[in-house]
Amino acid sequence: MRKSVFLISVLLFVSIMPASNAGKPVTLEQNGAVFGGLYLDANESGTTNSQLGDLPAIVEDYTATWCTNCLDVEEALYDVKDNNNMNVYHFHRFIGENEDPLGSQVGDDRWIERYEHRLPPTAIFNGTIRQIGSVPDGESLQADYTNNLANPLNLGNGISALTYETGVNGSSPTIAWHLEIDMSQFPNNSKIESSIWVVEKTAYFPDGGNGKQHYNQSVKTIITLGESLQGMIDITLPDAYDENDLEIHLIHEVILPEPVEQDPEDTNSDSKDDESMPAISAIAVISATMIAAFIVQRKLQ
Repeated sequence: MRKSVFLISVLLFVSIMPASNAGKPVTLEQNGAVFGGLYLDANESGTTNSQLGDLPAIVEDYTATWCTNCLDVEEALYDVKDNNNMNVYHFHRFIGENEDPLGSQVGDDRWIERYEHRLPPTAIFNGTIRQIGSVPDGESLQADYTNNLANPLNLGNGISALTYETGVNGSSPTIAWHLEIDMSQFPNNSKIESSIWVVEKTAYFPDGGNGKQHYNQSVKTIITLGESLQGMIDITLPDAYDENDLEIHLIHEVILPEPVEQDPEDTNSDSKDDESMPAISAIAVISATMIAAFIVQRKLQ
């Protein structure tokens, strides 16, 4: 009897679990935009700048060297990149990882803090649209990703600029950044945090379970620059996995204000409880009823 009650409980619990959103693009309402993407070779001093409207789209890809369906996502992303102005950044799984040497603690920390999960493969478009998995929502991943990019940030007039000086005689490299942007387009109390993403152009790792050997644009570390729209600091670069092919990328992120919690006294608790109760699927109810009837029949025999 106890086993039967437990089975019925399991069926009812499964019936109220949310359906998987894998493959369907989701807008991250509480996340501000990620933009920027100016970059320089870490082996050469240089300066670069761009109007905000000319900056590339920023696509973050969470991946792992053992993840076979991650290759489908990467192929689709680079197909789309061929026809769009976009930068792709690959964040490799790190926490609890023993097969992928290309990730970092700071990379996983970013995904946990900003996106609340780290499930490969996942692609994030401009920091605000997330698509999990390699199953397309439409006719293809390429079509999905193209549609995700069809939501321009419209950052208005402004400029982003990056200067990089290599270290001389053992001194640390130096970076300077400058951002001009109209903050009135964002909600009150929004802020912008800038950072340097140190990216390895290509890493050779033939021992991954997915069979790929050369991994492009892997984010090695993130150097936080803070909330100032301009500044200059010395930085320490990580070691590249193999070749000396690091790049310095300037990234800006809009940090939206925390949502204001609604006063519980201003809400109708009864209606709120009703709305929050998940619907029990008809299939689960029928299944539970059939099991209960079967149990009763067995007891009568």
